[in-house]
Amino acid sequence: MWLGITLEHANTWEGGGERATIDALSSTSASADVDVDAVSALSSFLSIVLPLVEKKGGIGKEKAGEAVEIVVGMVVGRKCEGLSVSSVRGLVKCLGVLLEFCDLEDWESVKLGFETLLKFSVDKRPKVRKCAQECVVKVFKSFQSPLVIKMASKMVLKSFKAYMSSAVKTMASSSADGSKDDNLSKCEHLEVLHMINLLKFLVPCLPSEVVSKAVVELEKAISSKFSPLTRHVFDVLEEILRFLEAGSTFPDTVKIVTTLASYMSKKQNPVDTVFSAAALLDNFLSKFQVGDTDKWNRHYSLIIGSIAGLLTSEATAAKASNILKEMINRHIDVDFLSSSETISTDVNNVESKESRILKSVCDALLKVLSRGIPNEHTLAVISELFIKLGKSSHVYMESILLKLATFMTVASGNTPDLKHLQECMGSAVIAIGPETLLAVLPISLDAKDQTCSNVWLIPILKDYATGSSLGFFIESIVPLAESFQEACQKAVGREYNFIMELICPFCQLKTKVLIPHIRKDAIMLEHIAIALQLLVKQNRSFLGTDQGDDAVSNPPKTSYSKKTATKNIKALASCSEALLKAFTKVFFKVSPKKRAFIKDTIGCLALITDSSAIKRIFLSSVKRLEHKVSVDKVNAKRCLILELASSIVGAASMDLIDLIYNFIKQSLQEEDKNIQLAAYATLYKILEGSSEFCSSKFEDLMDLLLGLTSPVDETSLRWRFSCFRNLLIHSIEITLDGENTHGFRMLNEIIVTLKDAKEENRKVAYDILLGMSSSLQKTSASIEKGPYYEFVSMIMGYLSGSSPQIKSGAVSALSLVIYNDSKICTLLPDLLPSILELLHSKAIEVIKAVLGFLKVLALSLQAKDMQNFLPDILSKLLPWSSVSRHHFKSKVTVILEIMMRKCGSASVKSLVPEKYRDFVKDVLENRQNKTSSHEGVSTETDAELSETAPKSRQDRNPKTGGRFTKKEYPTDNRKRKWDDKNSSHKPRKFSHGGNNVHRKKEEKHSGHAKSTDRPSQGGKRKNTNFKRDDSGVKRQKQWTKSNK
Repeated sequence: MWLGITLEHANTWEGGGERATIDALSSTSASADVDVDAVSALSSFLSIVLPLVEKKGGIGKEKAGEAVEIVVGMVVGRKCEGLSVSSVRGLVKCLGVLLEFCDLEDWESVKLGFETLLKFSVDKRPKVRKCAQECVVKVFKSFQSPLVIKMASKMVLKSFKAYMSSAVKTMASSSADGSKDDNLSKCEHLEVLHMINLLKFLVPCLPSEVVSKAVVELEKAISSKFSPLTRHVFDVLEEILRFLEAGSTFPDTVKIVTTLASYMSKKQNPVDTVFSAAALLDNFLSKFQVGDTDKWNRHYSLIIGSIAGLLTSEATAAKASNILKEMINRHIDVDFLSSSETISTDVNNVESKESRILKSVCDALLKVLSRGIPNEHTLAVISELFIKLGKSSHVYMESILLKLATFMTVASGNTPDLKHLQECMGSAVIAIGPETLLAVLPISLDAKDQTCSNVWLIPILKDYATGSSLGFFIESIVPLAESFQEACQKAVGREYNFIMELICPFCQLKTKVLIPHIRKDAIMLEHIAIALQLLVKQNRSFLGTDQGDDAVSNPPKTSYSKKTATKNIKALASCSEALLKAFTKVFFKVSPKKRAFIKDTIGCLALITDSSAIKRIFLSSVKRLEHKVSVDKVNAKRCLILELASSIVGAASMDLIDLIYNFIKQSLQEEDKNIQLAAYATLYKILEGSSEFCSSKFEDLMDLLLGLTSPVDETSLRWRFSCFRNLLIHSIEITLDGENTHGFRMLNEIIVTLKDAKEENRKVAYDILLGMSSSLQKTSASIEKGPYYEFVSMIMGYLSGSSPQIKSGAVSALSLVIYNDSKICTLLPDLLPSILELLHSKAIEVIKAVLGFLKVLALSLQAKDMQNFLPDILSKLLPWSSVSRHHFKSKVTVILEIMMRKCGSASVKSLVPEKYRDFVKDVLENRQNKTSSHEGVSTETDAELSETAPKSRQDRNPKTGGRFTKKEYPTDNRKRKWDDKNSSHKPRKFSHGGNNVHRKKEEKHSGHAKSTDRPSQGGKRKNTNFKRDDSGVKRQKQWTKSNK
């Protein structure tokens, strides 16, 4: 009856809903025989309805108070002892909601309900307890009256004290009896843990004086030994400290800190609680001034020592390392330590908090090092400290540095420990610099017994030392190297070269010291050349002016600023002309192997040399050709001049570039292939580095290049096409709305090369097209009417070419575009129909190219895009399923299998005309048979499909300008044996040669071509076999076999 009344007024609460609810609660409570099911239903219903009632005008305060009394009577009375957990939870939730409708300004109105909720907050039933705790926190937050907050806080504190007192007495009695039983695990004592958990939630709401009193109770539960309360007490203290500001008052701080410090010193305590105690102690000492300075220092020393002691255990080392690094970064003020007034006396400065912490850290780490070779986590802390302190680290960490040196002396092999030690010593080099480090750890040689000390430091200095002076190198390092050189007949002779490699870090150059070593047979030539490269690149990279090299883009850590890098560049520039002249002279004399790194050095020096000086040096080199020498030597020197020009064009002025260009024009007219190669390479460097030159000389460049015959060798062709790449992109950008005659002529030559007889040349053409496609795709803001759109449209123009060779080449080029960007097919709606129309052609190579394109399209498109093109593709493709010559039928089969796999067999079958349904049915059945009977073959097919399918676009995109590998491009030029009817028809990858295998017969025919598989009149038959050449591409081998 009461449930029906309540439901009747549920939607019109003000019309009697609240009265019905109270009547139902009252009648249920007053009933002599409680219906447990009825109470359960009522509690469930009210726990859903009451939270939906609006706070304003929903339930009157008096009615809510009356309902609270009834619910409390029900939930604590004996009549409802048989209620289920969900029913009790529902009543507790109702009580929490009803309390919010009571008079929150009157403590007496909410006292009974709040006390009841507090009681259920420690209930043994988890769901009831959690609900009650949530209600207590929510109701407490709704209190606005200071008096009500004060009274509620007192009630919470009183309850907390009662539970804590009982728990502390229980632990004390266990300790006195020596019992190891966990008495707090009993049900009657678990309530204290729940009460502590509730206090943690209420900390943000409680007044500060109540929190202080609660801390006093918590302190009683902390001892130097672990107990079941320890983790819970630490959690509450951590929450309290989180809400307290630095400088706040806190009761018994000294006692708590002392107890925590004592707890950390006990090794038998669980490690996780030791970490918690350390974090608490760190927070206490950070926010409060605990005791006098000496006591504060002792406490911090204890924290650091205890945490550092955990570095030796693999189970705790990582976490201990992170805590120590956080403490170093939080408490050590580098500016204070590095100040000139402090650095000399800071070790004994007891007033310096940073100094005390730092000394404690160093002492603790030194103690850890005394136990043996440190692990990577210990070394990570030491490295952090070196980098943090910088120049000041030699004041505090000299003992640590010497200890690490002893480990390096005895270490051997290429072990992980040695690697971490070297990295740690590298941090020391970065922090204090090589001069200071070598003062502490000098490298020396004992001439009598031929032994070295600290020679392990040489490779570390080479890798980590930057920004030091050449003066120190000359005064200290060179004499050391000479002493090693004197002993070069002995075992230590190899150290000479190692030491001379240290020139790299010393950048304040003096030409009178270096230039004598820049000669053809100088031992230091390579060291100086590579050192100068690194010096220029690293300093320019530090200033953000050099972004072109891996070593530059990821420079090593340096111990100097941008100001120092600027100073270094100025020092290098002041002597760069003399150095450039010296290296240019030796460039013509050294072997080709040495010439490579000298050429790179010349390029680096040119970047910091005045352009007029570069011009003078280059012209003086050109004049060397005027001497009367043999033709062979003139040609060789002309090549060297071109190589030299290619290294300086990046920093040359426009007038010098014009001079170099004129020299290139003359060189391209030469018949010597080496000269042509060097000329093309130098021209590419100019075009790549100077857009101004490309614009100003465009017409002249076109007349020059297009008037030359395309080179035969692969390397020269690659450089020529690389020049075409830049020029073609430029021509597209400047003639978007006009006729691009020059662009079509360049593109025509590239497309024709796609059908070249030499596989290497075809590969070059594919690489260049791929590079252009990727570059234009990245630079085009939108596909429509942009450079990329124009580029693809130009290729499409060749689909209507006059010869089958041009048409098939264009299709092959578009296959590459589709493979690189499958979306282009959707964005250019005329692309696919234009290619499908070529299936009406009678030229075999065109048909092969189109089928290859369709295979690439099927592999590249996503399934949803493929669905849109299925009708057009099937209508043009299926007629070729009846042609067995040239493997057209097998190619169609492969394409169908890919489309079925991607779009589903049903989608494909529904679009197949009646005429070809039997063929498609056979394809589907064969595919299913192969899947069931040849599981291994099917798995291999799936793997290959998954490799070539466009799941990850970045795997297919080229990573460098147009470079194109065989694994990235599918192929269709593999032949099958005539009688291999049961082959698996795996999707195959095509090589850089395109979609066609070139045969002289096919090149001679523009129409029908004879099948190479047809037997000849003499009873002989040409069979095909394939073998792999060195490049990994299958080539066709033909032979004649007599029939017996």
